[in-house]
Amino acid sequence: MPETATADWTCERCEVTVSWMADIERPERPATWVEEGGVLYCLACRRDRAAEAALEKAPEDTNNADRTKIGSQARIEFELKREPTRQDNRIAKSCSTSVVAVRKARTRLGLESQRPD
Repeated sequence: MPETATADWTCERCEVTVSWMADIERPERPATWVEEGGVLYCLACRRDRAAEAALEKAPEDTNNADRTKIGSQARIEFELKREPTRQDNRIAKSCSTSVVAVRKARTRLGLESQRPD
């Protein structure tokens, strides 16, 4: 039986691996992944990195509740900037938050006109 080669990518941060079989048309990399400085990141880690970047800007004495809120807002804003026409309920689900929080972020970013019908 001939060997079947696969193409695979591994996220540098969480080490999740995505593979395609050899007989499937393979993309350059998974659609929601990015390469930064020669390093691959999956979508979940991209969201988390957005939250971490926002938290780095927060004052050191920020309490845990506010840190949670900052991280959540950063993840939502990342998703809205990444795909502004995506439905609010889908963004909320992917960020483990409420639709109301997504709508507030959409308004804050001035993306109301890009809200899907």
